[in-house]
Amino acid sequence: MNTQPKISVIVPVYKCEQYIHRCVNSILNQTFSDFELILVDDGSPDNCGEICEEYAKKDYRVKVIHQVNQGQAAARNNGVKEAQGEWLHFVDSDDMIHPKTLEILYKTAIDNDVKLSMCSAFQGENIPDDFSKNFDITANILNMDEENIFHLCKNEKYYYWVVWGKLIQKSIFLKHPLTEGRIYEDNAIVCKWLHEAKKVAVIPLPLYFYYINTSGTTKKNFTEKQLDILWAFEEQISYFYSLDYEKMTEHLVSYYFEISANMYYRAKHEGNNKKHIKIIKEHKKHIEKTYSKYIHLDTENKLYIYKKTNPFMFFVMRIKRKLLK
Repeated sequence: MNTQPKISVIVPVYKCEQYIHRCVNSILNQTFSDFELILVDDGSPDNCGEICEEYAKKDYRVKVIHQVNQGQAAARNNGVKEAQGEWLHFVDSDDMIHPKTLEILYKTAIDNDVKLSMCSAFQGENIPDDFSKNFDITANILNMDEENIFHLCKNEKYYYWVVWGKLIQKSIFLKHPLTEGRIYEDNAIVCKWLHEAKKVAVIPLPLYFYYINTSGTTKKNFTEKQLDILWAFEEQISYFYSLDYEKMTEHLVSYYFEISANMYYRAKHEGNNKKHIKIIKEHKKHIEKTYSKYIHLDTENKLYIYKKTNPFMFFVMRIKRKLLK
């Protein structure tokens, strides 16, 4: 038995007993077998803890951590603390991976001498019938300079924004761990992994299935926790500003104002909480003051922002644009 696996697969587990079996089975049935699976039971109130223990009894590669509920970031961080592998792969407990995900990600990383490889994903409520089909492996090797990071940020949501679907050297994660107590923690940190890796392998194959419950049409009321999205963008802006990546900084600042406007709209219309609105305004003022030279909003940016925050100005701008045509 290999006590030093090449890959540590980490799954934070919380309220997912309906999906945990397909997730874990998809990992244990990988064609690449030199891995350990760390299931982090994040104080789940259902039967997930017991299900995890049953898997550990059946397969020596499975380890289980039980903790009081601390959130997904803490679950992932604690999983990494126990990880023996040089490489890390994260899977959400209601998702699943293609039978060759680990094989393809690992082989591509080793063959191309990169510290991070990543794949695309299917997303939806139902697993595609051909999800497990064989693929011809193709990979694009990208230097993580500003231009390529900008492209990923603007066009490739799976590659730039999320922790899953990636094989990453543990040393990079340890340098940039997830911020505990936050949501949108991957939005804040993955960009730092990409830059730290220097060079990455992009595999344009949907080797990950991201489950979306499309039947849940009722939106939850707006909560203060959702304002963490502003924090996540502020982390990105600050990071690229420190690198003198002006194109990235300007793009993220423009994006930030749209996100801020959307948060303002939701806070006003899904709760009308004055405290939340005040926090949003304070964050926006901070960005305006700190990064004023990077604020270059085009007409589409302004239209979106006014649509969410100032309907009268949105109406005026639309009239002006029609008159100028």
